Amino acid sequence: MIPFHPENPFPLLDLSSYTYQEAQEHAICVDAHLGLRCESVEKEIRAQAKEDSLFLQNWDHLSVQAFQTPYVEIRNILDLLKLNSGSVLVDLGCAYARMAFVVQRHHPDIQFLGFELEGLRVAEAQRALGATTLVDLQTTDLAKAEFQLPPADVYFIFDYGTEAHVRKTLDDLKVMARSRTIQVVGRGRLTRFLIHKEHPWLCEVEEPSHYSHFSIYRS
Repeated sequence: MIPFHPENPFPLLDLSSYTYQEAQEHAICVDAHLGLRCESVEKEIRAQAKEDSLFLQNWDHLSVQAFQTPYVEIRNILDLLKLNSGSVLVDLGCAYARMAFVVQRHHPDIQFLGFELEGLRVAEAQRALGATTLVDLQTTDLAKAEFQLPPADVYFIFDYGTEAHVRKTLDDLKVMARSRTIQVVGRGRLTRFLIHKEHPWLCEVEEPSHYSHFSIYRS
């Protein structure tokens, strides 16, 4: 198991030193430490019973741990990215913005922007984070035709919606890469499958770095 220490809630561990289940169990302790009321918020989301929830893919039918990245893995990802001061990191489908908490503690010199479909999750993350100038969380539908990606150095995407939704976002990233060099962290089977199937500009120009649950791509 991964021991939880309040003074170091996001430890930097070797990726091979823990199992995914251990990382998820540790994340439950961290959520509680941060004061995130994920379970009660999810109950409220499910109670709303949106008719279009299946189309929107808000993942309200899954457990909180199933659609979020464990904190220790996030710490690994940020360490591997080697971000410079002033870098901008965008989380596409940020849920309760776990990455923002790690950024706030260990990378306070970079800017974090998170997009999430469910406004209740965004509100809960904002409440727990408190006032901060380098973290911006927004409620939005990434699949909307009018949505445009903001310029950034790194984009994190974790199978946030349907195949069509992820395709749209990867196409948006391709457009962004025409004007700037970017890194893309792809997490989940769908995102990585589509990158390797349809986006050689992202996976064949520079050799990606592959890990058990995520890959880092560079344009």
